[in-house]
Amino acid sequence: MEAAEVYSTFLSQNEDERVRWNYVYSLFEANEYDKALTEVEKGISLYPHNIRFLYLKSLIYRNTQQEEKEKEALESVREKNPGNLDARARLVSLYDSLGYKEKATEEAKAILLYDGKNLSAIEYLSYDSEFYALLYSTLKPKEEPSSPETEEEESNNTDTL
Repeated sequence: MEAAEVYSTFLSQNEDERVRWNYVYSLFEANEYDKALTEVEKGISLYPHNIRFLYLKSLIYRNTQQEEKEKEALESVREKNPGNLDARARLVSLYDSLGYKEKATEEAKAILLYDGKNLSAIEYLSYDSEFYALLYSTLKPKEEPSSPETEEEESNNTDTL
């Protein structure tokens, strides 16, 4: 909490975007979610162009298990920066867990517009589509073969007559 106090003192004398971000993030890291939420709202209103505040707001809601509010914050991030694939990937997961399967599918497809080989999106789509299931099976990383047994392990595994 020491860092937050230093940032708060500085902000009381001089408003600064980077300091406000660090202040809010230090509150978040200290699990001071109520205070962090109040301060992130200030950051959003003072610096509406800075989507990092919106993204941090979504993280606060995530850590406090407020999925609907997290979803709303991430949708705002997506509106301001459609290419933010981290936000979009989290939206797929949220839509799915909240029962918005159609929205989750749309979001996964939208991710593929930005990154045509995004394995997470392809994997999500593979559950309901033979096409994506086949695509996923060809793109997913191959499992590493297990390491060969050592001579000692081999001798322990052989049957003696």
